Amino acid sequence: MYRGHVPAADENNARQRFLSNVTSLREYQEEIFDLVDESVAQMSKRAADVTQIRPLTQEVCQQVWNSGGTVVVASAGLDFYIQPVLDKAGLEQIDVHSGKIVSNPTELPPFRYDYPSSFRDTCESDGVTCKCAVVNHLRDDNGGTEAEVVFVGDGDTSDACAAKNAADTVFATGRLLAYCNNNGVPAKEFHEDFEPLLSYVLSKTSPNGAR
Repeated sequence: MYRGHVPAADENNARQRFLSNVTSLREYQEEIFDLVDESVAQMSKRAADVTQIRPLTQEVCQQVWNSGGTVVVASAGLDFYIQPVLDKAGLEQIDVHSGKIVSNPTELPPFRYDYPSSFRDTCESDGVTCKCAVVNHLRDDNGGTEAEVVFVGDGDTSDACAAKNAADTVFATGRLLAYCNNNGVPAKEFHEDFEPLLSYVLSKTSPNGAR
């Protein structure tokens, strides 16, 4: 999260309610951001200034696009700190599915939120973004059952749901990798960069099947 100053006691209280399942991720996220002392515009600028994308991200995206495919980001976060990072990296072509702050960028909190990709009544995920639905819509828009959807993730809950129930191929690290290993979900491992993912994409899209 990219935010201004939040009183430590308030942040700790909010986190404890979330960890105790008193509040959902969506509610926790809103509660934290409504405590900040900055506008969305200020936090967006800092996100773009300090965030580095994972190495080989541009190469993976370009290869997918060159082959006629689509790249999508599905996040339980909020658009105001995702989109600026993609824009700075020249990846504005990526379609982002996330929560949104719809307040004026110069306004201070409390903010107004929207969740256009949320399906809380039908999905096992956390209610911010239904990644299963994003995966299924992506497949339908790119040839139906003939299209392969590669899911890349590092979290649990909504990542695990999509990896188990929707994706064709899974690349995982962190908590998602642990979930897949513990639950028999086939997954390809990656670490600090996207070398394994790039090699896989090239094997599927290059005429000679190799990098």
